[in-house]
Amino acid sequence: MSEFIIQTEQLLSAFGDAEYRYLLIEPLIFYGILIGVVMLIVAHFMKKPKIQMAALIVVGISALAHVPYKEARLAAQPRIEQVYKISSPARVKGFKENTQAWVAASWKFRLLILTTALAVMVGVNTNRVGFALGILTAFLGLLSTKTAVWLHYQDAIAYHPNLKQHVAPIDQREKSVQPSPPKTRVTVPAGSVSPPPPSSPPPAAYPQYTPSTGRISPPPPAPGSGPRPRSVKPL
Repeated sequence: MSEFIIQTEQLLSAFGDAEYRYLLIEPLIFYGILIGVVMLIVAHFMKKPKIQMAALIVVGISALAHVPYKEARLAAQPRIEQVYKISSPARVKGFKENTQAWVAASWKFRLLILTTALAVMVGVNTNRVGFALGILTAFLGLLSTKTAVWLHYQDAIAYHPNLKQHVAPIDQREKSVQPSPPKTRVTVPAGSVSPPPPSSPPPAAYPQYTPSTGRISPPPPAPGSGPRPRSVKPL
């Protein structure tokens, strides 16, 4: 229980950090809009007005999350620039460009919020205007999702260089093949006699086992190691 309380306190304090707050909100934007659009399309074919209304609310809230996300990202940008301006200037430049792209794409999310609110008030099944608003909401939702996922991918490339953005140089590197040395051909003059190959040494003598006697014969004596005749002087 104490661990749960400690983790909860740390999370609550982390929410006050603009850098963590924008990281937490960012996936909610495209996941929420995408799920809402899918719910809206499925509910249309299933003829479920209540599910359509719930889908529109999900899309609107997810698009509205872009507002606190943009504010948190702009608040966290100076701190990120201070951290990476020496170690990775390219990362600072990429983050700043992505932030500007998020700000420039604000009109898509604002327009999506507007069409979603109108679709909720009119109703997507009441008349042709409501049906057109539903189609427009689905189209803008997919467009906003694509934009959010693309900008999220750009941040991921900047902070995770191991992502396979393109074909890595190590994938294009060919394995070097060592060429085999050329074979030399020896020409023997006519009439010459090639020397005989060196004879292999005789096998070493070793004791032999005789099955009939059940004994092992002693090794043969080495040359010059046998008994020698003794010299005898006559009396």
